[in-house]
Amino acid sequence: MIAPFLGQAQTDARLMQFPDVSDTQITFTFSDDIWLVDKKGGTAHRLTSPAGPEMYPKFSPDGTQIAFSANYNGNYDVFVMPTTGGIPKRLTFHGMPDLVQGWTSDGSSVLFTSCRESGKERFSQFYTISVQGGMPEKLPVPYGEFASYSPSGKQLAYTDRSRVNRNWKRYRGGTAPDVLLFDLTTFETNNITSNAANDELPMWIEDAVYYMSDNGPEKRNNLWKYDLKTKQNSQLTQFKDFDITFPSNSQKDIVFEAGGSLYLFDIASNNSNKIEVNIVSDRQAMIPKTVKVEGDLQSASISPDGNRVIAEARGELFSLPAKEGFVSNLSNTSGVAERRPEISPDGKLIAFWSDASGEYQLSTRSLTSTPETNTLTKFKTGFGYNLFWSPDSKTITTIN
Repeated sequence: MIAPFLGQAQTDARLMQFPDVSDTQITFTFSDDIWLVDKKGGTAHRLTSPAGPEMYPKFSPDGTQIAFSANYNGNYDVFVMPTTGGIPKRLTFHGMPDLVQGWTSDGSSVLFTSCRESGKERFSQFYTISVQGGMPEKLPVPYGEFASYSPSGKQLAYTDRSRVNRNWKRYRGGTAPDVLLFDLTTFETNNITSNAANDELPMWIEDAVYYMSDNGPEKRNNLWKYDLKTKQNSQLTQFKDFDITFPSNSQKDIVFEAGGSLYLFDIASNNSNKIEVNIVSDRQAMIPKTVKVEGDLQSASISPDGNRVIAEARGELFSLPAKEGFVSNLSNTSGVAERRPEISPDGKLIAFWSDASGEYQLSTRSLTSTPETNTLTKFKTGFGYNLFWSPDSKTITTIN
C-alpha cells in the first residue's frame, strides 16, 4: 500500500529571529514560538506553543533557563522557563511592553527595557527583575534600548536609542545610535563608537565589546569589536548582500541571523559558519481554509449599468450585486494577488494588476465571454496603482 503524500513536516527553516546561544544550544523565535536546536545545527524542537507571540529569548548564564517576552495577556511581559521545558513563569505585570535584554552577570535577575515611566512612551529605560519575582528595579541610566553587563556586573555597554526595528536602512542622522559604556557606581559614561553609522546591540565579552554596525565599506550591518585595552574598533564579518541582525552571545560564540539563516561566529578563530536548522511542524498557516472577507474590501469599480460592483479583497476579485443577487469570486487564485479592478466603460472587461508572474502586470479579463486572463505588460520591477479606461474602452492609463 502506498501512503498518500500529505506534505513534508520537516522544512529547512528560514525567517528565524532573535537568536541566542549557550555553551551547547541555540534558541530562536520562529513562527511566533521559541525553539531550541543543538549549537551544531540539526532538527529543532519547539519550546513554547501558546497563541501569543514570544520574542527575545535569552539563556541564563548557566544555560538552564530562558527569559523571554511574550504577549499572552494583551501586553508584552517578561517570562522565564527551564531550558528543558515547562510552564512559563510571569515576572512582570505592568501595562506597558517589557522587552528582555539578557541577564545580570550572576544570573539572579533578568534585564529588560520598558517605557513604563517615560510619560508619553517616547523613550525606554533599563530595569531588572529577580527570577524569584517581586518588584522591578530601575537602573540609573537615563535612556536605554539594548544593553549587556560587563563580566563584573559593575558596568553596562548600552545604546540609548535604536533603529533595528525601523523601516529603512543606511540611515545617517541624529538618531543613529552609538555604543556607550556606563559605570553603575560612578555614573560615568563613555562613547566607544562615536560615528555617523548605526552601532548597536552591544555584547560585553571579557576585554571587548562586540556590536552590530553598518559603518563598513559594504554599508551593511556586520559584526564589529571594540578592544577595551587598545580602544580600537575593528570589523569582524564582511556580509555584502544581507545585513546581520540581532547578534547575541555566549562566552565562546556569537549567533546572528543573515538572509533568513543562522550563523555562528567563533570568538577564538574569528570565523563564521552557517547553521543548518530543520523545523518539524504541522505548518498550520499552510492549511487551506475559508475566510470571510467582508471586512477586507479595498478598491472597487461600479459597472456601467450600476447593477454590480467588482471589488478587491485579500488579493481576490469579487463580483457583488448592487442590491440583491449572487456573489462570485472572479479570480479564485490562491497564492496570486489581483489588485485595483476597473470595469471598462462598455462593461465588457475588467482591468487589474496581477502578480501571477512574480511581478505586478497589467491584466484584463472578460465579463461577457470566456473568463481567461490576458496579460498586457512585462514589467520587471515596480508596483501598480490606479487604472483609468478611455471612454471608448480601447486604452488604459496606469500609475505605477
